[in-house]
Amino acid sequence: MAKVIVKNADLNEAMKKFGRIMAETRKIARGHEYYLRPGLKAKEKAKAAARFKVRKFVKK
Repeated sequence: MAKVIVKNADLNEAMKKFGRIMAETRKIARGHEYYLRPGLKAKEKAKAAARFKVRKFVKK
């Protein structure tokens, strides 16, 4: 579990910092959920990029 030290009774700032740390921890954990071979990893990345590109230029 991450720890954050509260300085000068600034609880809001400490909570923001804790949230950033936990978000980063979750992101790293998601990346280690399962193993993908390098070739498959590249294909997945290309698919995600293609989906993003399509969504980016679609008119609403």
